[in-house]
Amino acid sequence: MMVVEERKDIEVRKIKEKDDEVLKLDIKVLETKGKTMKLLLKGTNHAFVNALRRQIMAGIPILAVEDVHFYQNTGVLTDEMLAHRLAFIPLKMDSAKYKEGDKVKLVLEKDGPCTVYSKDIKSTDPKVEPAELNIPLTKLVEGQKLKLEMDAIVGFGKEHAKWQPAIASYQELPILSGTGKSYKADVIEMILNEKQRDIIVEKDQKLEYDPTTFVFIVESFGNMEPKELFLNAAEGLKQKSKDFIAELKVLS
Repeated sequence: MMVVEERKDIEVRKIKEKDDEVLKLDIKVLETKGKTMKLLLKGTNHAFVNALRRQIMAGIPILAVEDVHFYQNTGVLTDEMLAHRLAFIPLKMDSAKYKEGDKVKLVLEKDGPCTVYSKDIKSTDPKVEPAELNIPLTKLVEGQKLKLEMDAIVGFGKEHAKWQPAIASYQELPILSGTGKSYKADVIEMILNEKQRDIIVEKDQKLEYDPTTFVFIVESFGNMEPKELFLNAAEGLKQKSKDFIAELKVLS
């Protein structure tokens, strides 16, 4: 979000976080729209929120195409280009059923003339399918044919971008105060309003940022619902903390 300053003498500063203060995390869902969820995280800090962001983007196992076996491809796209497009198609899956390294077989067979879409991909597991069905893959003219098999493997975003299930981002909560008015709720409304991208700071007002309160945004690619991604990330961080404590006990 941009900050529009109408005067040069406007004060913009950050509220200091008390080092000895014990923070209690409070989470509120501000908005869920389609594949995007916006939350308000209170009583936390940059370290935790950034760890949560990284866990969502790089630490949640999902399916993605790893190997493509071409039996026939007489279309305009080369095997390598088509394999690259197939790898980045987000695939829905049952997160409770699959673990890292598990594999699912997918097939694709079409005859021209036609446009080949992601909906034409068929899976041996009926619960595994493209998250978006109308992604164009290639075009075939009369007489051209495409026949291939794919191995989709469960992996992590830290290994390759095709295993990244979402974009996660956050920002400190802005607070306007001064002789005009002081509010948090109005700033949150600005953040939720896609048409309102600016915070206008008027005369005798100051803009502050609260380092213990964050607006957290999860934009899913469709592999999982944003709420499921958020909960899985929290569980992942919890497990990493337990593993870390166990290792410390071994060292001691």
